[in-house]
Amino acid sequence: MIDNQENQILIMKKNLWLAAALCCGIFGFSSCSDDNSGNGGTVTVPKNIEEQFYMKYPNAKSVQWTSKDGYSVASFYTSNDSVQNKCSAWFSLADGFWDMTEYEIPYSYLPDSVRTAFESSEYAASPWVTDREVEVLERSGIETLYVISVENRTSSVEMELFYSSDGILLKEVLDDVDGDDHFEDFLPQTPTTSIGQWLDTNFPGARIIDVETENGGTEVELVYKGSVYEVLFSREHNWIYTKQEIPERQYAALPPSVLSALRNLEGFTSLNALDDVDYYKTAASGNFYCIEMETRFDDDWKVYISEEGLVIDKPALGGGDGQNVPVETEIGQWIAEKYAGAVIVGREYDDGLLEVDFLHENLKKTAYFNGAGQWVCSKWDTYYSALPSAVLKTLQDRYASYSVERDDIEVVENASGLCYEIEMEMRGGDREVKAIIKADGTVISEKFDD
Repeated sequence: MIDNQENQILIMKKNLWLAAALCCGIFGFSSCSDDNSGNGGTVTVPKNIEEQFYMKYPNAKSVQWTSKDGYSVASFYTSNDSVQNKCSAWFSLADGFWDMTEYEIPYSYLPDSVRTAFESSEYAASPWVTDREVEVLERSGIETLYVISVENRTSSVEMELFYSSDGILLKEVLDDVDGDDHFEDFLPQTPTTSIGQWLDTNFPGARIIDVETENGGTEVELVYKGSVYEVLFSREHNWIYTKQEIPERQYAALPPSVLSALRNLEGFTSLNALDDVDYYKTAASGNFYCIEMETRFDDDWKVYISEEGLVIDKPALGGGDGQNVPVETEIGQWIAEKYAGAVIVGREYDDGLLEVDFLHENLKKTAYFNGAGQWVCSKWDTYYSALPSAVLKTLQDRYASYSVERDDIEVVENASGLCYEIEMEMRGGDREVKAIIKADGTVISEKFDD
């Protein structure tokens, strides 16, 4: 965290630094970032790109060029208020124009709206620790992003929080990436004409945050009337779904039918226990709410409620016509190789992980990937009768006085193999236990709830 004395010094220097930055053209209209510029060596830069670069950054020093994925990337330094800033600017080889610049600023130089939003979030308090520097991604034609990195001192988990300039939290990503190469994913892309027309019709005047083409499909993230939306289109540019993140201040204004269904859930305590609420409009499964909450049982639930107030199973977002919901190419290939014949039917980000739902061997499964696109684990429900004999023997020997909740058994697969999460209740008593048991019958963990 930034200590008070250092923070005061930074605040005193802030106005001078900002004035110098504006004069030198590195803040706001032209800016810089910290980047490793990829793996390429020094290259010959097209003359038109070099001219564009020096028009934008006339005071650049120690300029080094590399070439990567269709871009000329300039790594350079600028000096303001006796501070050296390492910068990386990306220019498209296709048209010679600037697309993005990455740079760092001290935390105290953040726009007030971003600081206020962050400091009112859970990540501003212990056990989270905030990085002293903030990444800024300035991009051609679309929203500038402020990326605050935080680390949990208890678990060592690192997160990247992406904010808009007016303080809207756009996404939370689990940071398992060394270096900054993953920011390449935020280079601006232009949607096809048909998708652009659809967006203009349904979200007139929206601010585009990101456009990604994934495995033939297109995902668009945008801000519209103060809310964050994610819109997904198929390979044929047909609309698949729209997801709206409902701000916490609007939880009490959810439809009465949805609030009634929530309050009737056994584990519900209050609206203050809701962690996230997303509203989906889909082409395949109608409209519904996805709600995450902490329950009175001291665990987390994710429930799905239709607009009519019915608690439903997790809906499929696509796949009804035999086509996958598009995901990043490498992830789609990984799933196809590990789970032959799988059909991807849904995807969402949650707690910094990408969750990909797919149908495989007549089961609905979910694979989880971190911010680097690396597989963390997969989960799916199973039946008591499908448990391995070694697991059944452990249940009979170790938990003979408990009855198994046979409809609440989950398989977890990771790099170490398969294990089973099984909930049980003591016969004739109120004691409950959740056990995680490996396929060979070894008990990994137990959690008792008296």
